[in-house]
Amino acid sequence: MKKIVILLSLITSLAVSCKGEPSKLNTETKAINPYTMEGVMAVHDEVMPKMGQIAKLSSALKPLADASPEGPEAKALEDLKVAHEAMMTWMKEIGDTFTHEEIMKGTALSDEKKEALRIEADKIAEVKDLMLKSIASAEALLKE
Repeated sequence: MKKIVILLSLITSLAVSCKGEPSKLNTETKAINPYTMEGVMAVHDEVMPKMGQIAKLSSALKPLADASPEGPEAKALEDLKVAHEAMMTWMKEIGDTFTHEEIMKGTALSDEKKEALRIEADKIAEVKDLMLKSIASAEALLKE
């Protein structure tokens, strides 16, 4: 039960941290070392607000995908779902791997945790890529 409470508070903290200034985050993300907690969280904060866009695009594509289950709309809808699930999985995994203090307060990391952070940095970069590509694909289909 304690782990669930900690995980929920971590996810809430991550969500709250997403309310930064998007234009500032986009420019700062490029200057921050991506293999630091600050860099990892900057990537997260850059793309997390796009979860709402994924939900809107999914809602718009659903009727089209239902009408044509083998069509490009169904594929685009599936890609959006995969991107959404990737972000949710990543947030759970980082919450299971690192403490709130390590994520939000910059507590020093052991060598083992530094290696885990490198893995998480690569994962969030992949999540970002999935999200951006699925959004672009869905938007292109809906413009047609």
